[in-house]
Amino acid sequence: MSKPEPTLAEELKQLREEKAQLAEANQRLNEEVLELYTLYNISKTLALSLDVGELFDRLMNIIGESLRVDEYCLMLLDEPSGQLIIRASHGLPENLLVNANVSVGVGVSGKVAETGQPIHLPDISEVKDFFYYPGSNITKGSFLGVPLKLNSGRLIGVLNAHKPEPRGFSPGDVRLFTQVADHVAIAVENALVYQQTKELSNRDELTGLYNRRYFFERFEKEVERAKRYDRILSVIMIDIDHFKNYNDSFGHLRGDALLKKLACLLEKSLRKADVIARYGGEEFFVLLPETDKEQAFQAAEKLRRTVEEYDFHADHPELKSGKVTITLGIASLPRDALDALSLLDLADKALYFGKAQGRNRVSAEVPEEKRADR
Repeated sequence: MSKPEPTLAEELKQLREEKAQLAEANQRLNEEVLELYTLYNISKTLALSLDVGELFDRLMNIIGESLRVDEYCLMLLDEPSGQLIIRASHGLPENLLVNANVSVGVGVSGKVAETGQPIHLPDISEVKDFFYYPGSNITKGSFLGVPLKLNSGRLIGVLNAHKPEPRGFSPGDVRLFTQVADHVAIAVENALVYQQTKELSNRDELTGLYNRRYFFERFEKEVERAKRYDRILSVIMIDIDHFKNYNDSFGHLRGDALLKKLACLLEKSLRKADVIARYGGEEFFVLLPETDKEQAFQAAEKLRRTVEEYDFHADHPELKSGKVTITLGIASLPRDALDALSLLDLADKALYFGKAQGRNRVSAEVPEEKRADR
């Protein structure tokens, strides 16, 4: 028997079903095209910078605009401590982020890092003991956390997003967020490697302090900034007393070991804002931003006492007394000079005046007759 012809109603029903299927296919295609376009723009934008700070700024803008999220943060893994540290954020209270570190395995972000798998919580209120980061107090809305993993599989951090309304993330959002994380991980890793390489180029190979080239670049910028905004700064020049005699007596290898130890002592005795560099041989520079001459004298005296009171004998038994001393010269802007070279020259002259006075002292003033010639 021949198959009966479909009725008009059946044909219309079939057409409607085909139309719905076509519309659904078109929607999926549009979503996929939009995702590909978004990922292309993200990849292109992230490739524009290798500066970590600039990269984080770009990331924050991309996430907000492309993923339509108002609260999000990027956590990077500090492997020695096993903690996730918020390195960039948007929409989160700044005062809470200072101590917002999270250990791997703790809270939702810690679980993402521990498992290496995304976590999507459509409704936070349904999750017992939800924990984002210390002090967040978030109890409502939806949460999405995805791991930042390199092609090798190594995890470097977690990308988190929070929306105030429940079920705020669609399946497409979750998929796109995960894909974005792959691009972010590669960009962040490249930027961090570049930063580490750049940092190494600014360091003295022996002591690990900043080198002379970096110091001069930074010093000139700080001097210009201080002059432009009517600020103050000081510089200290340091010389190890009788270091040549030590080198001649015990050799350069022992001299290098002493330099490394002394550099470590000096660096630990300064503020984080201060910049210390090895000038060359046994001489060091210290830049003290926002520091007047009296404060610089106190800082220099602290350095002098730290070295004088340290017992070097355990590491350097050849030093029978266990004692090493330093002489320091100080100059300040605008009190002593208004340009970088003049400031350093006065600190240098003050240092050599201190050495002429007997060493192991802080010299803050240079006699008028000594200002023209050392």
